[in-house]
Amino acid sequence: MITKTITLRKNFNLAYWERPAEDESPIVFIHGFGSKKDYFRYAFDSPSLKGFHLLAVDLIGFGQSTGPDEFDYSMKDQAAIVIELLDHLELQTFHLCGHSMGGLVVMEIAELEPQRALSLINLEGNLTLEDCFVSGLVAGSTLAEFEEKGRRDLENDFREEGFHEYADSFVQASTVALYKSACHTVEESSTPLVERLSKIKNVCYVYGDANKGVYPGEKLLHAAGVPVFYIEDAGHSMAVENPQQLYSVIRSFIDSLSLA
Repeated sequence: MITKTITLRKNFNLAYWERPAEDESPIVFIHGFGSKKDYFRYAFDSPSLKGFHLLAVDLIGFGQSTGPDEFDYSMKDQAAIVIELLDHLELQTFHLCGHSMGGLVVMEIAELEPQRALSLINLEGNLTLEDCFVSGLVAGSTLAEFEEKGRRDLENDFREEGFHEYADSFVQASTVALYKSACHTVEESSTPLVERLSKIKNVCYVYGDANKGVYPGEKLLHAAGVPVFYIEDAGHSMAVENPQQLYSVIRSFIDSLSLA
């Protein structure tokens, strides 16, 4: 995919992939903490998503997107930047799909633009504090500690544990973006988010099958009546581990909305 960039507010450079199409409403993909748009690379040649206009965005401070250090890096502020891109591209309505921390960002977008968001597909997005994996480790230190040693230690740990792709994307993110985003993620996850999520129209939640029954948010989702799907042979990184089934599930969910 060819990366496109747009400058917003004079000092925000937003990078994204886009595959225009006329048949179906756009799907907007938002990556998780320390990741980037490449996490959704298999969506762009997925047979299940043929005909959909696809958009994958690097959040500010991640991947190839840059912004000033004084940016708040809150989920709401990240959402506002993405909405500016959607406005620029003249996308009037869209489906939202967010992974991990990106689940918080797409939830903010859906709340800010309820008439435009046709659905929300949440891929193991943050629901409780137990979902704060790496972000919890980062937020547990001071910015100075993270800059001096914590970041380097985490990057080494990722490579030693075999998470080379994640390590490569983590390295690209700015230190300030990582730290501030982690703090905001933990803060938002301190209050269970399922009730808030369940109020969004046409929402579903997706787990990797390896995480079935592991996290407390799962029971809360079932109790709230939020549809939950499971991707076989996958854990948290389902878009890389089993993209074929993931995008088939997403297509089936979106198709089901037209029949409701």
